[in-house]
Amino acid sequence: MPDYAYKAADANGAVVKGIKYANNERELAVSIKATGLHLLEANETKTQQFLKSLEGFSIGGISRRTLVEFSNNMGVMFRAGVPLINALDELRQDQDSKFFQKVLAGIIADIQAGDSLADAMGKRPAVFPRLYVSVVQIGENTGGLDRVFFDLARHYKRIDDLVKNVRKAMAYPAFVVLALIVAAFVFLTLVFPPLFQLLEDFKVPLPMVTRVVMAVSSALRDHWLLFLVGLVVLVGGFFTARKFPATKYYIDWVELNFPGIRNVFIQLRLAFFMRYLSMVLTAGMDILRGLELAIESVNNMVIQEGLRAAREKVIGGEFLSKALRQLPFIPNMVTRMISIGEEAGNLPDQMEYVADYYNEELERRIAMALALLEPILLFLLAGLALALVMGVLLPLYNLVSQLSTGVGTGTNL
Repeated sequence: MPDYAYKAADANGAVVKGIKYANNERELAVSIKATGLHLLEANETKTQQFLKSLEGFSIGGISRRTLVEFSNNMGVMFRAGVPLINALDELRQDQDSKFFQKVLAGIIADIQAGDSLADAMGKRPAVFPRLYVSVVQIGENTGGLDRVFFDLARHYKRIDDLVKNVRKAMAYPAFVVLALIVAAFVFLTLVFPPLFQLLEDFKVPLPMVTRVVMAVSSALRDHWLLFLVGLVVLVGGFFTARKFPATKYYIDWVELNFPGIRNVFIQLRLAFFMRYLSMVLTAGMDILRGLELAIESVNNMVIQEGLRAAREKVIGGEFLSKALRQLPFIPNMVTRMISIGEEAGNLPDQMEYVADYYNEELERRIAMALALLEPILLFLLAGLALALVMGVLLPLYNLVSQLSTGVGTGTNL
């Protein structure tokens, strides 16, 4: 229930100001009249206006899952014969996101003003990607919007599943590494320093491992804020660098040349490219326009550069398979399958097959990596724990030995 700042007049004409809660101005007027006053003016308070403005605010558009559900529901609506405006309005009312409700309301208003569905979506690139809008436009031109929306839902669901699988695979090692760092920080800054002070007071000879652990502990205790700021700057700098083409290009180059994981990144990027290109070709888009949009979906500038060079060769008359064969990061299996698709006239099906194959291959690689990563992490954890414990136990053992020797001989330490 909003609150209103109001002005009202009493029977003598004196103006009274105040703030009152009401569902709307009509209810406010009735409430004011019940107190013997006559409402002159009412406005929602600035706080209420600010909160209202936040209802339609969102960072980064909508989730991929929301886009999948919207696309699938649109396909169902069109297949059932529901008119466009009615379908959009029904979905708008069912949305939990205030931001997406506002987006759909704007699309309805644009369509009623004369825009096509694709044009209205194209005005909101933060929500509907360029490729999504182009496929919807094809559906409008061919009269197959129901099929197009089902294809979009299926496509984005596969992309969402792939991204979730990659993130799920990264979650376990990230959690273990974070727990390892936190445990080491607690021991080095809180648990071990009193023991180190005790060893210094008794002038116990310290082995090299203890001196190293003491130096790290001292540095963390005295400069922990500097380390924290450095870590934040490092992580922030990495993500900032990825926003600038000049630096992102070199980061992407390292991604494709990093030993051990380069094949995973190549398969991941190519799976996206093949999936997008298959979808737009199935929708009826020509190969050149489809390549242009599919290349934009690849989040690696080095691969984009190579694919754009291949597209130029296709414009010059070469087959796509031959143009791609000249790129060093394109596996032979990909070019063979594309060549078969070009000869048989089922290029979208062959690309869909390659994308599915890469998805399965990525899942297999991720499972193998996790199986290999678990013992490596356990080994690192055991090694760090051993180094920390030995760094403290060895001099403590020497101290106990000295104390025992001193007590046995009756000398004072």
